[in-house]
Amino acid sequence: MTTDSTPQPFTAAASGWRLAFADPEERDITVVPVVGWLSLPAGANSSLPDSPVEPVVLWDNVGSPLIGTALEFLAGTPESHVHQVLAPGFDVRDLPDGWKIVEYGDQ
Repeated sequence: MTTDSTPQPFTAAASGWRLAFADPEERDITVVPVVGWLSLPAGANSSLPDSPVEPVVLWDNVGSPLIGTALEFLAGTPESHVHQVLAPGFDVRDLPDGWKIVEYGDQ
C-alpha cells in the first residue's frame, strides 16, 4: 500500500461510488463498491496514477466480506488494472468488443 506505516486519514465514500477493474484474461470488467478513500502522502503508490487518494473497496462475499485498497487487489492480480472510477449514477464506458461487465456479487 504505502511505504509509511502510519495510518493515513480515511474518508468514507458517498453512496454509489464504484471502481471498475478490467481483466484482459477473463475479458471482463468487474465493478465493486467504493466504501472510502485513503489519503496518501506525496509520492506514495496508488492504483490511480498521480492520485492523492487510494480507493478502499468492498468485496461483499457472503460469510467473509473483505475490505481493502484497490492497490492491494491489483498486487494480487497483476493481469488486472483499474478501468474506470464510477461516480454515482455513471456506468462503465469504453467496453472493449467481446467483453462483459460483472457487478461483483452477481457472479
